Amino acid sequence: MKRHHTAAVAALACTGLVLAGCGQSGTSSSGLDGCLTDLAGCNAGERAEGGEITWALDGSWATWNKNTTDGNNAYLSMALVGMWPETGQFDPDGNFILNEGIFASEPSLVSESPVTVEYTLKPDANWGDGTDITVDDFIYHWYATSGNEDLCAGCTPASTSYGSQVDSITGSGSKVTVTYVDGYHSAEWKYEEVLSEPAHIAAKSGDWQNDPEAMKAAEDYFSVTVPTWSTGPFKVKDGMPGDYVIYEPNEAWAGETEVTLDKITFKVVDGLDNIVTALRNGEIDGASPMSITSEAITQLESAEDLSYLVSGGPSWEHVDLNTNNEFLSDLALRQAVLSAIDVENIIARTYGYVQSDIVRKGNHLFRNGSDYFTDYITATGQGSGDIELARDFLINAGYEWDEAGRLHTPEGEQVTLNFRYSETKESRKITGELAAANLADLGIDVSLKAIPDDKLGPTLADGDFDIVAFGWSTDPLFVNAASQYWHSESGSNFGKLDDEELDALIAEINGTLDYDEAAEKANKAVEHAIADAYVLPIVDTPVAVMVSDRLVNIRDNWASQERAAYNIAEWGVSGE
Repeated sequence: MKRHHTAAVAALACTGLVLAGCGQSGTSSSGLDGCLTDLAGCNAGERAEGGEITWALDGSWATWNKNTTDGNNAYLSMALVGMWPETGQFDPDGNFILNEGIFASEPSLVSESPVTVEYTLKPDANWGDGTDITVDDFIYHWYATSGNEDLCAGCTPASTSYGSQVDSITGSGSKVTVTYVDGYHSAEWKYEEVLSEPAHIAAKSGDWQNDPEAMKAAEDYFSVTVPTWSTGPFKVKDGMPGDYVIYEPNEAWAGETEVTLDKITFKVVDGLDNIVTALRNGEIDGASPMSITSEAITQLESAEDLSYLVSGGPSWEHVDLNTNNEFLSDLALRQAVLSAIDVENIIARTYGYVQSDIVRKGNHLFRNGSDYFTDYITATGQGSGDIELARDFLINAGYEWDEAGRLHTPEGEQVTLNFRYSETKESRKITGELAAANLADLGIDVSLKAIPDDKLGPTLADGDFDIVAFGWSTDPLFVNAASQYWHSESGSNFGKLDDEELDALIAEINGTLDYDEAAEKANKAVEHAIADAYVLPIVDTPVAVMVSDRLVNIRDNWASQERAAYNIAEWGVSGE
């Protein structure tokens, strides 16, 4: 089978926010070679009845609850893709595909003041256990993501951008109406996630609708319990957190797409080299890892009966600072640190080996090819590796160096920091090593400390880092992203930036139904966040999909956190 190691594909050049027409149209083709021109139709084919697939994940998870800060993990999203009640998915062309197993039609805007949205459920939409999806399930998700102690005492939602904006939810039968607070005017109202876990199972933990402690108990239960329910084409037969999930078909699924596979196993395989070896040996059937190396490409190129494709993925790599750190709470030091780090050198020593024309990411919310993209970073010197600029920030703030060249605060304390990174992610380790070398030139002693893959979420949630390299997995939306990244009350604001002016700018993004206006306001928030010297973008991460030639309807998807698993109901073994 023809293989492609490509520096860039059409998806990377697409604006990250276009919802339709992003990819090139064309005839569906067999094999990943067609993905260069037909993003959403490549590797299509007739499926045989039956068969099994083992799919490798290159990272793990520590909880089963995607609502929570600990569950805010792209690997958990992939692990639960077969059963989770998402509103819908973006396909590789940027088109939004409604969840066919839950909704009978797209959400409708019935009022702009206050914003009121009506959802129509399929008559047979259910939780896979004989229980219908009802308005109570919408209310449960609202409470779980509200950030309101009166609704869920002690809950730690990954994001409150939806739940905190809901005023009421009513409904009967197949109709559910969500009414937002007066200040809500999101241009992305149609794409809000409105479901997560089943209310009838939550009720086993108590009267969650009236007791915030019982609501918390329900969220805790879902965090530690392998899901027995499903709204998707598959249901979990067995699973172990951070290790594996075994799926079998969900006979109660209300979707139209026919499921042909008998079994799908998502299995964590530590390390990219081990994934490639397992694929070459036939131990797994495919993977869409979050990173790729030149060594892995060499191994894939010489393998038989498999295809691979390298392209720009949904994740973006970045370096974050912890503002709760005794040293990094000072803006001048943060400015100096981010200015001293040489992003272009990091790219050349890591991602440049697999994507020759890769460029530095210049905006936290919009891809470099987006119509809304503006580079606010370059002019600040952040990521430039300019040690003299970094020294100027420190000198002006009263920092001094001792005779050995070690940096001291104006109060005379020596500045020392740690740099955390995922244990099996070589690119992040190299990022840490290069950043530490840059900061050594500033007189800052930086110790490198790896994070076990299954501890990344908890480590971030606990703020157990001074500097950290990790990736955000995104989709074409942006309205809620700014809130999740930077709002002072966001559970995903791991470095605890607390900026009232930025909070106000974030609120303005969510204050218009006009998409262009929302994007303009989002860029103002980006510019302000950069001034806070908090997060340093590196690149939109090059990724690869690698798959056995016996499989069809599997292709990568830059527009989805679930990557190649976005269309899991269509996966199959070739019937040709």
